[in-house]
Amino acid sequence: MELLFRCFNEGTVLTHYADILGILLRLRQLCCHPHLCINTSSPSFSADNKTPGELRETLVSKMKLVLSSGSDEECAVCLESLTLPVITRCAHVFCKPCISEVIRSEQPNAKCPLCRNELRAQHLVECSLEEEVESSSGKKSDQEWISSSKINALMHALIELRRDNPAAKCLVVSQFTTFLSLIENPLKESGFAFTRLDGSVTQKKRVEAIQCFQGSQAGSPTVMLLSLKAGGVGLNLTAASRVFLMDPAWNPAAEDQCFDRCHRLGQKNNVVITKFIVKDSVEESMLKIQNKKRELAAGAFATKKPSASEVKQAKIDEIKALIDL
Repeated sequence: MELLFRCFNEGTVLTHYADILGILLRLRQLCCHPHLCINTSSPSFSADNKTPGELRETLVSKMKLVLSSGSDEECAVCLESLTLPVITRCAHVFCKPCISEVIRSEQPNAKCPLCRNELRAQHLVECSLEEEVESSSGKKSDQEWISSSKINALMHALIELRRDNPAAKCLVVSQFTTFLSLIENPLKESGFAFTRLDGSVTQKKRVEAIQCFQGSQAGSPTVMLLSLKAGGVGLNLTAASRVFLMDPAWNPAAEDQCFDRCHRLGQKNNVVITKFIVKDSVEESMLKIQNKKRELAAGAFATKKPSASEVKQAKIDEIKALIDL
């Protein structure tokens, strides 16, 4: 937290943007389960005294941190979802086509749109698909399993639902695949038949999991553990009529897309969505930011595209709102 206050006082929030997102990510993970923050230290970034290999490794680590935080889903140049994300030496993430065009058009003195540091095409670092899958594979902790308030609340709701309607099917959604792995243990102990769908699942197993969950035969899964990113598009999960969102997303549109997987044509039941939010935490502040984003989206066609300075200020204001400054 000392870093946050120092950055605001010195006006260097965007210079340390990835590190600040890392701090906020840990606060969000603590709301879900303490095991999510085990062995997740993020070294402070500096390009000085690093070999090219060490620098690339540090930048890839920073980009994984930014992408996994869910807070930087829009490119600051095109204001759209990130396409082929790359990270600059000043640790800011953009779409590769967008930042490449910035560098081309501003030659020979291209500057980062967020912090105005020097940009060069050869300094951009990409994160390969293999690295992304590896980082999101949800490796289980070696520590002894413990529960958390959110897991307890989820299991209470699931057991109550099973008692009232044994055939009811539901989605359990989280942005953190490791958290989904932690939820598997109480599901097994309570005798729930479940399946799982996240970014690490192969296409063949993905189809099998969906078909199995959609089936109505006896013994078919009544619970699907679903990562928010994997559940965003291209799925039809109308067999489910309940959705349990374990952690809020920075971008409310990502949540809405996931909810729409079961709330679409072919759904014969009322869809009930339950969100688990920790009181007086960073999650409540995220809900306020979500409401602001919805208001902005509603008036998007009536307003002009924000300038670069407005985009930078919006990022700073969001972080201030999250820590109640």
